Amino acid sequence: MMAQDPAPVPAVSGSIPSKDICAPSVARTLTPAISVFRSLDELESLRPAWKELCQHCAADPDFFKTIIAKRPAFVRPHVIVCSAVTSPSAILVGRIEQRPWRFWLKSQNHRPEPVSVLIVPEGGVMDGGSATACHHLISEVMNNLRQGEFDAVMFGGLKKGTHLDDAVRSIPPLRCRDHSQMHVTQWISHLPGTLDEFLRRISSAHRSAFRKKQRKLEAAHPGLVHFRSFTQPADIEELGTAATEVARQTYQYRRGGSYRPSAEGKAFLELSSRNRWLRAYLLYVDKRPIAFWIGTLYRDTVRLDTTGYVQEFKEFDPGMILFLHMVGDLCKQGIKRLDFGIGESIYKSRFGDEKRETSTGCIFAPTIKGTALLALRCLRCCFENTSRQIASHFGVDHPLRRFWRALPAALRMKQGVEVTLACLMVIISATWQGWLKWPEGTLIATALCLITSMGIIPKASKIPPPKS
Repeated sequence: MMAQDPAPVPAVSGSIPSKDICAPSVARTLTPAISVFRSLDELESLRPAWKELCQHCAADPDFFKTIIAKRPAFVRPHVIVCSAVTSPSAILVGRIEQRPWRFWLKSQNHRPEPVSVLIVPEGGVMDGGSATACHHLISEVMNNLRQGEFDAVMFGGLKKGTHLDDAVRSIPPLRCRDHSQMHVTQWISHLPGTLDEFLRRISSAHRSAFRKKQRKLEAAHPGLVHFRSFTQPADIEELGTAATEVARQTYQYRRGGSYRPSAEGKAFLELSSRNRWLRAYLLYVDKRPIAFWIGTLYRDTVRLDTTGYVQEFKEFDPGMILFLHMVGDLCKQGIKRLDFGIGESIYKSRFGDEKRETSTGCIFAPTIKGTALLALRCLRCCFENTSRQIASHFGVDHPLRRFWRALPAALRMKQGVEVTLACLMVIISATWQGWLKWPEGTLIATALCLITSMGIIPKASKIPPPKS
């Protein structure tokens, strides 16, 4: 049996205890000191230890200060340090953002309720694999919630089965704990020494098909097909222009994703190139960009951030042609791993050799506002999980996904609200009338849902998309 952890000591704001003060206390109680940093100036003293422990670019101190701190919603940093004797043994990197929240039952003219949220990005908890360190960090987060420093905490990229995931879901009391489980898939590929070894993971038929498409593209445009990589600060202007040209023709752009020209996006590319993180690739045909991949190298892992290709060249599969060229170049550089990011795609499961289940975990303050946020999140997650399971069971998840991708972002939100309310009304009416009995009640409820959806979905083609 594990020994019970001693009671945590009070947190010290913005300082790491010195050796003379900290060492005797630790020797007697074996309890690490907890420090909380609440300003950007205080974080400079933490930079060496932070840089050493950090394993993800989203939690890097340069990224935090250059990109995150300049966002409009940013309020202040909130970094918790667990120090053992003379140096930090674990760090939780977070930022407090002020977000508007409009409750459904209030008037549209009512001013949105401000919600203060502590955002902990993927890789933001650097615990060195220690369960004890996770316990102390999450316990301090709960203390900050009780003190009213923020209303909720969001942990991004929680890996299922890790000490952090267990701590987030077990330490908070029931009224503050996130009871929803919305796991998403994350694929990782361990890169070998050469592209040929990498391609041995797929069938010979697929290898032949990829090579045939590349030869077909080169035959259709002889001497005009070439690749280019971007890693230097001088390349940023051309990379941004070419990626934007390609991205505007992708479905991800219509969804609000893909690469978008923005001050933050350009600043991130400049930061990545200065720190030698940038790994970007473009495929050109007659000096026209037709596909791009943009990734970030951090430690020994390249994380793929965004991609896109021109639909006009779809028959040649330019995205896959460029992907294989990129993998060959990364193998030559000695890169060990390729992180495809969250979400399911055919190419991810085909080339990935490690599958992870990740989720977004939340902790809510023990207040009325925190309880309301918890209830709304549980309702939303319950509906989404049920909808996905039903769609997957009847085999209509892929057609629905294609339809969803075709909708503009603003219209998609409107459609989602209407369909949700319509389905809820049908289910409530069916329950009240006593129709939901197997099998008659289920069939009637399903038919009513389909009829209601058929009346809502045609609106998508009649409403013009918002101007970009």
